[in-house]
This record gives sequence, C-alpha cells and structure tokens, in this order.
Amino acid sequence: MTLRATEMGQAMVDQLGEAWQQVKGEPMPASDLKDAQIMFLAVARGLLVYLEAHQNDMVNSIQFSGAGSPSNVISVDISTLVEEV
Repeated sequence: MTLRATEMGQAMVDQLGEAWQQVKGEPMPASDLKDAQIMFLAVARGLLVYLEAHQNDMVNSIQFSGAGSPSNVISVDISTLVEEV
C-alpha cells in the first residue's frame, strides 16, 4: 500500500468538517475550505517526507509472543508518494 499525500490531506479535510460541525454546531464555512486543503496537503507531504527519511528509525525489533528474545529488524520499507498538485 502506498501512502499518498493527496489522500491523507483529503482525509484530514474531511475530518475537519466533521469536527467543526461537532464543536461549533454548524457546517464549516466553504470560504475556509480551500485554505484547509492547502494546509493539510502540506502537513501530509511533510509527514510522508519525514517518515520516508526516517523509516529505519521507527522499528528496530519485533517481539513475538512466546519464547525467545526480540528479533532485529534489518530495514523498514514505507511506500510514500508526494504527488504534484
């Protein structure tokens, strides 16, 4: 599965609309939507770039239930795509 910045950013925008409705009791103004899309796309891109650059720092051992000590992880491969908009 490839993590895509545009999909992640859209999911954030979708959740913002729902959160806005819950907290403020009214729909999010359409005039604020474009700025939210730009901001969340930037956040998603930054997150994916960071994760890709640090993918081998995230997991260094796996503990299996049962006997034995943790097994070392040689590498982690996170598939990311920071698309052009």
